Amino acid sequence: MGKLFFYILIALLIYWIIKSRHSKKDADISNQDSVEDTVNCVQCGVYLPKSEAIRQQDKYFCCQEHCDQFLSSSS
Repeated sequence: MGKLFFYILIALLIYWIIKSRHSKKDADISNQDSVEDTVNCVQCGVYLPKSEAIRQQDKYFCCQEHCDQFLSSSS
């Protein structure tokens, strides 16, 4: 009877460890930042997050210098 109790206790311990690891992975996945859209610079083609890009005339640029170069070349 003692061995049966010991095996049940070990099985419950293994189940508890597996369940706690699984719930941590689910929590980590749900806490990750949302994916942000990327755009590429019209002048040089580098990709960057949309929030960091400079928008001018419905085009995106990585820096003000590239924006100025593009606008002066297209005029």
